[in-house]
Amino acid sequence: MTGDMHIVEKPKPVSSATRWRVLVGAILVQLILGTVYGYSIFWEPLQAEVFPAVLTQAQHDAAVNAGEDVSIAIVVATETDAKAERISQQNYLKYAFSICILSFAVAMVIAGRVQDLKGPRFTAIIGAVFMGLGFVLAGLMTKPIVFYLAHAAFTGAVGIVLLMLFEALFGNVDRKEVPILKHIPLALIGAVVVAGILLGNQYVGKADEFDKLFLLWGTVGFLAGAGIGFAYVCPIAALIKWFPDNKGLVSGVAVAGFGFGAYLFKGQSIGALGYIQSHGIPNFFLVHGAVCFVSVTLGALLLRNPPSVQIAHKLTGESSWQETLRKPVFYILWLMFFSGAMAGLMVIGIVKVFAGEQLVAAAGIGIDQATSSTLLLRGAEAVGWLAIFNAVGRVFWGFASDRIGRTAAFVSMFVFQAGMMFALASMDTELSLAVGASVVGFNFGGNFALFPSATADLFGAKNLGANYGWVFTAYGIAGVVGIAAGNAAKAMTGSYAAAFVVAGCLCLISAGLAIGLGASQKRSSTLSTA
Repeated sequence: MTGDMHIVEKPKPVSSATRWRVLVGAILVQLILGTVYGYSIFWEPLQAEVFPAVLTQAQHDAAVNAGEDVSIAIVVATETDAKAERISQQNYLKYAFSICILSFAVAMVIAGRVQDLKGPRFTAIIGAVFMGLGFVLAGLMTKPIVFYLAHAAFTGAVGIVLLMLFEALFGNVDRKEVPILKHIPLALIGAVVVAGILLGNQYVGKADEFDKLFLLWGTVGFLAGAGIGFAYVCPIAALIKWFPDNKGLVSGVAVAGFGFGAYLFKGQSIGALGYIQSHGIPNFFLVHGAVCFVSVTLGALLLRNPPSVQIAHKLTGESSWQETLRKPVFYILWLMFFSGAMAGLMVIGIVKVFAGEQLVAAAGIGIDQATSSTLLLRGAEAVGWLAIFNAVGRVFWGFASDRIGRTAAFVSMFVFQAGMMFALASMDTELSLAVGASVVGFNFGGNFALFPSATADLFGAKNLGANYGWVFTAYGIAGVVGIAAGNAAKAMTGSYAAAFVVAGCLCLISAGLAIGLGASQKRSSTLSTA
């Protein structure tokens, strides 16, 4: 590092226990945020809650003869058609996960800057409010008032966008000379909110399953994702400042909680899955929303930045987010993150369903419905294994990168992940699926230890919140592309194999990019010291 350094203020001494309290708070926050990786257990219970039952003509006739009310059921000719319809329904629900990931990533761009300015505690509490509210509103999906509020919020957001356009077009107007202009913002927002309520009154409750579907996209998708984005960046940025000599390891430990969070959803008798089976998914959403708000807020209260030393100097390694976006190395890092995240998110979004279908297919076509249902339920075991090794991988790859270097860690992780993606579609036993899910989770988790520390290496720690927020947009795009690719492969071929192969190839490309990035940085370092 070059440049003159002049310390003008000595920092106040801080207890060594403070940074360990920050670490505890970081893990608690990340543990709750990581429950997003358990979303795959939502699809089946939500399907029954949101969509009408799908029956074959024979099943429909039998139900009518038995005196059952099946007037709103979807009737198809064969069981094959029924299976295709159910897959289509679940695909619509899965986009809540894609929207959540995209919102997560986009919100991080904003949250990173807020965190750099306001600190981790304030920003993480905003995340707690958004995430808790998202799940609580989803839990009230049967209440018409929630739909009216959703319409009002949406149209209010439209009003804000219109105000931004108004400012861009008429910002040079002297408002002191035109007093009416200062009243336009409030009037415009009020008008669009009222319009939203009136619009909602025209079709709330009349669009059948699409009412609930759009609400889920907006709540457990957009709103909860924004909450995760606001809270996620805070523990990482704070801990890298508290532990500057162990950026990889501390990043891994911090986000290990995020990787382990989905394990909370796995349990049959204890855990989210068991609670959903006993009490229904709307009740679960209400409880989970409250848990998210309380737990993330408690963790946020333990977060703080280390006392700053006021330094009057120029740090050549520090980049503002504007400078970061002008550097080619940013886009190499972005593409690497996109590939690694796409492979993992594709599997995470469908792991429970995929594992269950593989077990059913391996059992043969002669199994009865009860056995089939049991095998499908066992697919949830893969969620648990993926969550455990997602957490382990974050610590391992973070520790390894501090010891063997970022480049070697990146290349090893991407090659390992590519090999598993190529093999995954052929796995059809409980053991092999557990191993496959574990390896995918192990390597996927490494992304979240390596990329924040690599971002700090390349662009500095001062503006890490904003810089990593921009790098993290790769994760949001990967969530949408990964789920879409998996759905498309399943619809066109009846299998996820083609999508897995594409993801594996992208991982190999990322390994090559990592080698090139490492060589480029080594040359730059050599030139700067020559």
